[in-house]
Amino acid sequence: MTDRDIVLAILSHKEIALEELKIKYGRLLYGVINKIINPISYTMDIEECFNDVLLTIWKNIDCYDENKGQLRNFLISIAKYRALDYKRKISKTKIHLELNEEIIEQREGKEDATVLDDEAFYHLIENLNEKDKVIFVKKYLLDEPIEKISIELEMSKEAIYKRLIRGREKIKESILKEEGEEKCTM
Repeated sequence: MTDRDIVLAILSHKEIALEELKIKYGRLLYGVINKIINPISYTMDIEECFNDVLLTIWKNIDCYDENKGQLRNFLISIAKYRALDYKRKISKTKIHLELNEEIIEQREGKEDATVLDDEAFYHLIENLNEKDKVIFVKKYLLDEPIEKISIELEMSKEAIYKRLIRGREKIKESILKEEGEEKCTM
């Protein structure tokens, strides 16, 4: 099958076209994905991303314009951007898991009934950006001093304090918003 035949067949929702596409471009797509997410991931993540790329091609083949470039380049760009999305998602998951492990290690043996459980704490900080989440975890869950956080994150103490103040304000706003929504639904 030529590239044009593959595109027309996918537009007609013929599954054989996807098989032809995998035969002709599968190694190339897999290579692009592997190069981007392999250093931080497992084979199953690469396979999942590859399948997602195929699904994206299936759904968006109508965006391909042969006058603007080759099918090969179109497919590479889809694979590249989808792999970058997966890489970001995997990185966030790894950071979250590493923080959880760090919290567990540092909190072992500490029993304090006044401390929020980890799940409730993460719910409170879920709307903060990643750097602010790290600061909140280090300060309020790990009970690290501002000086240590400042050194570890290579930020001034003033910047840490400002982020904590803004973060607390954002958390208060989200709590008030949730409470307002709960009142409206009752």
